[in-house]
Amino acid sequence: MLKRFTLMFAVAAAGALLPVRAALAQPIHMTISGPGSTAAPIAVSDFKNLGGDEQGTLSGNFVRVLRHDLELSGFFSIVAPKSYIEDPQSSGYDLGKFNFADWSSINAEFLVKGAVSNQNGQVAVEALMFDVAQQRRMFGTRFNGGPHDVGEMARRFADSVLKAVTGMRGPFDTKIAFVSTREGRFKEVYLAYPDGGGLFRVTDNPTINLFPKFARSAGSVLYLSYKSGAPALYLFDVAGRTELRIESPHGLVIGGALSPDGSHIAAAVESGGHTNLYLLERSGAEIRQLTQGGAINVNPAFSADGRELAFTSDRSGTPQIYVMNLGGGAARRLTYQGDYNTSPSFSPDGKWIAYQSRAGGFKIFMIPAAGGHAVQLTDNIGSSQSPCWSPDGRYLIFSVNRGGRERLYLMQINTQAQTGKIISALMEDEGNDTSPAWSWWLGE
Repeated sequence: MLKRFTLMFAVAAAGALLPVRAALAQPIHMTISGPGSTAAPIAVSDFKNLGGDEQGTLSGNFVRVLRHDLELSGFFSIVAPKSYIEDPQSSGYDLGKFNFADWSSINAEFLVKGAVSNQNGQVAVEALMFDVAQQRRMFGTRFNGGPHDVGEMARRFADSVLKAVTGMRGPFDTKIAFVSTREGRFKEVYLAYPDGGGLFRVTDNPTINLFPKFARSAGSVLYLSYKSGAPALYLFDVAGRTELRIESPHGLVIGGALSPDGSHIAAAVESGGHTNLYLLERSGAEIRQLTQGGAINVNPAFSADGRELAFTSDRSGTPQIYVMNLGGGAARRLTYQGDYNTSPSFSPDGKWIAYQSRAGGFKIFMIPAAGGHAVQLTDNIGSSQSPCWSPDGRYLIFSVNRGGRERLYLMQINTQAQTGKIISALMEDEGNDTSPAWSWWLGE
């Protein structure tokens, strides 16, 4: 995590003072709404060395991550760096110290410039964003931390760039949990940033580990493992590198989900050929049984406010998506189209549920959480499974099987238009990547 984060140039609260050279951010006139919109050309200059980064290692890392994340967002296209005219080491990086014509001539609509210094291992990065046509600074941020923090600084700045242009913070200062065979034939749980950086291996055992889940925080990961010979849930504390095994006296725990605040677990417990859901304390202590009967009830998923639970049940004869209010009342069936619907995921605003449906191979659909018409989001890219929403609600991540290889894909979603656009496959490697989960923003 960053040691210190200081916002230098932005709109201040009423009556607050800004640095002398800071300008109040003015509303921009460009709207980028979602899939189908034209990507805005943005130039990200190399950063000026103010001392201690003569080889450009730190600035190069910041710029590389920032360019990748902005392009990955689907809202921007990076103007080719080979077309840049100025030398960042001889030009300035703030208003009045460089020529906007050098950037308008290569058709950049937005520009990011900045500077880096490194004094005794203390890194300072100053990053500024400009509207090229209006020749004004939109905002700027100063980051302080260690050399290992530079990538996270760039991700936070990418999130701020998206907010400046689209009105909504980006999703890159977050974590993804997923299952992968990248280091062998066994399925292990990993954590990474959405752009693939910061890879961290959670499990390391010669068996099967499945279905990682976050609460809002990325500080804990709930996952299913067969490492003891029988399926069991494990709650892993990332900072402490410790874990707690979650068991049930009612049978085998074969899956589960963490509530948004991390205080509760919805666990699927199998006994005698049927599976029911139980609400547990974080410690594993039982609170109450949520479903009854001889059906199979699995794939629990909490809404963002923690008040509702979506899950899969075959009580109607085929697997379908149901929703229950955790405050009481019967579960209601949500899906009627298709005969095999599983893996629900609530959007952050609680208005939509994404899920997978078997229709000549699995496809990703979304449906209003209140009920209504389901919309198909994927078609000819391969069998698509395990969708999960980003915290800003503009993206889905899911796995796709193409040619026998499973990779994670990112899709940009416009819920108002009920459309989706595939952006990219993520984290290229030699293994199979599946079962993604997306955390809330780090530090929140």
